[in-house]
Amino acid sequence: MTVQVLNVRMVERRAEAALLLTVLLHALTVTVTPPVSGSAWLTGGAYLLGQLACLLVAAEAWRGAHHAQRRLLGRFTLALTALWLGDCVTLSFELRDLNIPGLSVADALYATYYLLMGGALLSLTRLRLNSLRTLSMTLDSLIVMTILGTVTWTFLLSRSVPLHPAGAAYVTLDLALIAVGLLALRQQRLSVPVALLCAGLTLIVSGDLHAALVGGYASGNRADFLYLWGSALQVLGLWWRRDQAVRGVQWRPPRPVRVWLAAFPYLAGGLTCAALLVSRPAPVTLWGAALTFLLVLLRQGTVIQENHLLARKLRHSAAELERRGSQLRYQARHDALTGLPNRAEFEERLRAAISGPAAVMFIDLDGFKDVNDTFGHPVGDDLLRLVAARLQTHLPARATLARVGGDEFTLVLPGADEAQALHTARRLLNSLSDPVAVAGLTLTVSASIGVSVAPRDGTDVTTLQRRADTAMYHAKHSGRRQVKAFTPALDDQRREHFALEAALRRAVHAQQFTLHYQPQLRGAALESVEALVRWTDPQLGPVSPGRFIPVAEQCGLILPLGRWVREQACAQAAAWHAQGRPLRVAVNVSPLEFTQPDFVPHVQGLLLGLDLPAHLLELEVTEGLLVQDLTGTAAILRELRALGVRISVDDFGVQHASLSALMALPADVLKLDRSFLSGHDTPGGLPSGTQVLRAVHTLGRELNLDVLAEGVETPEQHALLRDLGFEYMQGFLFAPAMPAEELDLWRDARSG
Repeated sequence: MTVQVLNVRMVERRAEAALLLTVLLHALTVTVTPPVSGSAWLTGGAYLLGQLACLLVAAEAWRGAHHAQRRLLGRFTLALTALWLGDCVTLSFELRDLNIPGLSVADALYATYYLLMGGALLSLTRLRLNSLRTLSMTLDSLIVMTILGTVTWTFLLSRSVPLHPAGAAYVTLDLALIAVGLLALRQQRLSVPVALLCAGLTLIVSGDLHAALVGGYASGNRADFLYLWGSALQVLGLWWRRDQAVRGVQWRPPRPVRVWLAAFPYLAGGLTCAALLVSRPAPVTLWGAALTFLLVLLRQGTVIQENHLLARKLRHSAAELERRGSQLRYQARHDALTGLPNRAEFEERLRAAISGPAAVMFIDLDGFKDVNDTFGHPVGDDLLRLVAARLQTHLPARATLARVGGDEFTLVLPGADEAQALHTARRLLNSLSDPVAVAGLTLTVSASIGVSVAPRDGTDVTTLQRRADTAMYHAKHSGRRQVKAFTPALDDQRREHFALEAALRRAVHAQQFTLHYQPQLRGAALESVEALVRWTDPQLGPVSPGRFIPVAEQCGLILPLGRWVREQACAQAAAWHAQGRPLRVAVNVSPLEFTQPDFVPHVQGLLLGLDLPAHLLELEVTEGLLVQDLTGTAAILRELRALGVRISVDDFGVQHASLSALMALPADVLKLDRSFLSGHDTPGGLPSGTQVLRAVHTLGRELNLDVLAEGVETPEQHALLRDLGFEYMQGFLFAPAMPAEELDLWRDARSG
């Protein structure tokens, strides 16, 4: 590829050098040859040789041109061919000492040159006939042609020597070519090829003008220089033009040049007036001036029309800009999905509303993430649009509903107090109670709403929104589908929650937890222990599991915490087994842990790595797992049972699992929730509670399950359970949860 480019560039340089050497050779020949008889052979031959070189370079440019330029370059090459042949005929008359007739074959060839050159230049203009710009440019060119003709006639051709008819015809044709050349030059901007073509044309016109002034053509005079240099420049323009479709060479002229081109018709009109003032106006001069002023007047009419069109375009552009500006302002202040105001617009309206009493609501859809994860974001987007439309239909007057992100909406209700705001919030909740049809699905949607009231809960936008968000947070964690009004206590609880979460993260990273073990007795014998996690924070002090376990589950920290508890409990069970004092350890499993894909492999790895018999590990799952996903839970439990691990169902009776669920569940133990023993520590107890205890014990026995009663704290409860047939119990009545070392001492004391 590089060699090909170098070869092309070498050919270009040789062609340009050949043109230059030929023109210089002609100039040297004419300069050193005296004007004697027979010198026409030398000067004319040199001239024809130079024109032939120009023709050959033009033909080479046409032959190697890009396909987009071949037709155009062919016309120029034919024009130069006609010019060269015409020069040959003219020189033949001179060499034979014959007078050149008024009309000859040479004139026909020259006319062919003008036609072909004019057609080629016209093809460069690429004008549209129905364009106002074309009319303006044509008028500019005609003005220039008329002025040049008038000035030329007035100052150069108006003399006593009669003008040669052919010379006058050639000058007229030259003026026409100049007009077309100006059109091409302006339409093509200012490109090197077109500029060279027009420069060459100017030299040829100057040669014709010289021949008209001296009364004819003779070889070796100045006209030859002008003709040959003009042809050379035109050929160079063709040479540059041949691959312009491949390498662009156009450039926009500087502003001063464009200003002068635009002002030239008017300056030329001024020159015509000067010519009329300093000369004796001949009829041709008067007619030329009149035609010039007529053309200028027409050109002025096109200027007025162009200005009118420009003003109309400007008005249209201004209207379009205003329309787009309004559209952009609307898009900047509204949500693209629902068309509701966005956060910026809402805050502006809220800022205006809190100059007086106002209520702010924060609305968050319950379980929206599950819709996106299950059915995809397009369904979620459709659901958001339908929810927004349904909420809008139930808005009170003057209320503003906005979408501030995801599935979160905010609402401002000017002039409302807490009672009115809560009434409106409940009405909005009720509007979402009916199922929503989306993409062929029937979905149930609900929301949690928090309310803050100005000026009681705040007097600025940020505070009111934050406190409404705090109230919504507590509504969501109080069971969802609820409305909560902000109180200072909620703010304190949320700050406490975030502080607890931050401390919990530090504790998980630093492993600040310990395990305590609470005995589980069958009769008087110690059968197993339950591992219970304990946490003492350096700043917060002892933190009960009832406080930090829910926080850990909400923020995902239950995964590393539960993993650590399993590892520590299994290590302790393996240590007891190695000491010859085996004791089964029960470990609680969070529902979030249970659904992790590496849960079963992790348990299996612990058993193998610690050489712990599987029957010494018992995993406790909550009854809620059965209610949520019985099929998936049963499959995982079967994998654990296959390893030999015991399974117990914790908090039985709270979530109300069905009997069929228990029958399908591969479990070993039912842990009776401590709430069933409430009221049995007082004389008389609860008769209905006693019947439930008896029924659960009977159910466990029929299903071949151990039933463990936890939370036994009083002798009365112990006596009741023993009378009902319960043997497997756990509670403070027997022993509290204690560290492993204390448990060993407790065991030794019992065995001693």
